[in-house]
Amino acid sequence: MKFYLKLALGNIKKNKKLYTSYFVSTIFSIALYFIVRNIGQSPTLKDHQEMTMFLGLGSGVISIFSFIFLLYTNSFVIKNRKKEISLYHILGMEKRNIRSMMFLETLIIALISLSSGILIGVLLSQITSVVILRLIHKSVQFSLNFSLNAFIQTIIIFSIIFLISLIYNITIVVRSNPIELLKGQNIGEKEPKTKIILTLFGMITLGAGYYLALSITDPMKAMTLFFVAVILVMLGTYSLFTAGSIALLKFLKSRRNFYYQPTHFTSISGLLYRMKQNAVGLANICILCTCVLVTLSSTICLYNGIQDSIDRQCYMAGNIKLNGFKNPSYVFDKTKELLKDEKYDSLYALPVYEYSGSLKKNHAKLDDYDYKHLSCINLVSLEDYNHYFDKNLSLDKNEIYLYSYGKYNYRSLSLNGNSYVIKDQIKNRQVQTGNSYAFNAITIIMNQNNLDQYQLKPQIFFIGFNASKEVVKNVTNQLIKIDYSQLGEKNYYFTTQNGIEDQEFIYEMYGSILFIGIFLSIMFLVAAIIIIYNKQISEGFEDQNKFEILQNVGMSQKEVKQTIQFQVLIFFFVPLIVAIIHLLFAYPLILKVLNGLLLCNENIYLISTISCITGLIIIYTIIYLITSKAYYRIVKK
Repeated sequence: MKFYLKLALGNIKKNKKLYTSYFVSTIFSIALYFIVRNIGQSPTLKDHQEMTMFLGLGSGVISIFSFIFLLYTNSFVIKNRKKEISLYHILGMEKRNIRSMMFLETLIIALISLSSGILIGVLLSQITSVVILRLIHKSVQFSLNFSLNAFIQTIIIFSIIFLISLIYNITIVVRSNPIELLKGQNIGEKEPKTKIILTLFGMITLGAGYYLALSITDPMKAMTLFFVAVILVMLGTYSLFTAGSIALLKFLKSRRNFYYQPTHFTSISGLLYRMKQNAVGLANICILCTCVLVTLSSTICLYNGIQDSIDRQCYMAGNIKLNGFKNPSYVFDKTKELLKDEKYDSLYALPVYEYSGSLKKNHAKLDDYDYKHLSCINLVSLEDYNHYFDKNLSLDKNEIYLYSYGKYNYRSLSLNGNSYVIKDQIKNRQVQTGNSYAFNAITIIMNQNNLDQYQLKPQIFFIGFNASKEVVKNVTNQLIKIDYSQLGEKNYYFTTQNGIEDQEFIYEMYGSILFIGIFLSIMFLVAAIIIIYNKQISEGFEDQNKFEILQNVGMSQKEVKQTIQFQVLIFFFVPLIVAIIHLLFAYPLILKVLNGLLLCNENIYLISTISCITGLIIIYTIIYLITSKAYYRIVKK
C-alpha cells in the first residue's frame, strides 16, 4: 500500500499541468456550493424564507452543474493519461494494481479538494453574507457562521462525484487493452463525414427556438415557453457545432482558391480532422457563455429595476380598498381616528373605477389585454375629485383631465372610440390610487354624464396614507377586526396592503435572485475558461509534432504563427459570437419574462445586456491572449 501511495503522489505531481485545472475546478465548485449552503442555513437568515428558498434552489443547481463539470474535467485528465497507464500495463502492472493506484489518487485529490474548498468557503462565507445582506437592504451582522449540516452535505455530494469519477476511470482501464490505451490520445483523428440530417435538424431546432423568442408577446406565455425555447436552441447549437461546422469546413475545402493557401490549408485541415472531438467542447463553451450573458443581464436588470417598480407599485405605505360598501366614509373616519395619535401624512380617500386596458399612442381601451400596450386605467368623476381633494375644477362636455405616470404628449384621448380634449394634465399622483402594475398608468377625470355611457365596474373606495410599517400594520389589523355586518354592510370586499412590507419583500426576493445569478454566472464563466484552457493545452501537445513536420517541409515560423492564430481565433471567438447571437434573438423573450416577474424598464435591461456583453468580451479576449501564447509555446517546442 505504501508503494501505491508513493506512486499515486508521484503521478499527481508529474501530471501537475493536467491536474492544475482539475484542482481549480474541484476546489472552486466545492467552495461555491459550501458558501451558498452555509449562508442558506445561517441563523441571520432564519426569518427570510424567500431568500433561503432561492439559496436552496441555487445550491441544487450548483450541485448538478458541478457533477457535469467535474466529470468533464476528469474525462480530460484520464484521456491525457492513457499513454502513461498503458505503459504501466506493458511494464507488467496488473489491472487490480492500477485500480488500487487510481483509488489512492482519487482519495488524495478528494481530501485536498474538500479540505481546501471548505476552508475557502468558510473564509468567504462572511464576506458573502455581508454582500447578500447589503443587496436586500438589511443591517449587517458580523459573525463567522459554520453550519455543520452544510459541511456534511458538501462532503456527501462531492464524495459521490469523486466516486463516480473513479468508477468511470477504472471502467476505461478495465475495458481497454494496453494498445488501445496507448493510442487513446489519437482517437477521433479520422476525417468525419458530413451529416446532412443532423445539420438540418440543428437548423430547424435553432430556427424554432428563435421563432418562439421573437413571436411571443404575452409575458405569462413567455415564462411558460422560455425553457422550451432554451432546449430548442441548445439542441440546435450542439447539432450545428457537431454537424454544421463539418459541413462548413468541407465547403471551404471545396473552394480551391481559398483552401490552397498555406495558412488556410493547414488550419482547415487541422480543424476538420479534429472537429469530431472538438465540436461538443465548442458547443459547451457557447452554451456556457450564453448562460453567463442571460443569467447576469437578467438578474442585474431585475435588481436595478427594483426601485423603478417600487415607485410605481408602492406609492403609499398604507393601501385600503373597499368594494361594495354602502357607507365607505365610516372606514375612512375610523382610519383617521386610529391615526390620530400616530405619525402619518398624506391621508386621503377617493372613489375610483379601476380597469386593466391598453394605451396605444392616444387610444385607450378598457378591458383590453394587449400586452404590448398594457395599461392601468382609472376613471374618476369630476364631482368626486373636487369633493375629496377640495378643488373647484370644471369641464365642458367633451373635455377631460388626465393624469399619466409616464410621458403623455398628446392633447386628446380616445377612450373606447369616444374622443376627448385634454383640458389639462394634472400632477396629483394620488389619483392613481393603489398599485400600478403596468408601465402605462393613466387616470381620466370626466363628468359623471360621460362616465355613465360606459359599462362601469363596481366602484372602489380607496384610502391611502403614509406611515411606518408598524403603524400601517396596526391600523389595518384593527380595521380588519371590525364586524361591518353589524353596521349593515353585506357582500363587501375589504383588502389592505402594506407598501413598506412589499418593498422589503421585493428587495429580498430580487436581491436573492441577483446573488444566485452572480454565483451561477461566475461558475459558468470559470467552467468555460477551464474548458478553453484544457482544449488549448491538450491540442498544443497534439499539434506539436504536426507543426514540426510542416516546418521541416518548408513552412516558415511566420506562417506557422499565422496558422495557429487563425485556428485559435476560430476556436475562441466562434462560440462567443454565436452566444451573442443567441442572446440577441432571446432579448425580446427575456424582456417578456422579466415583465412577468417584475415590471422591467426596457432601457435598464438594454444597458445591463450591453454591459454584460462588453464585460464578457474583455474577459474572453484576456483568456485568448493568455492561452494562445501558451499554445504557441508548446507547439514551438
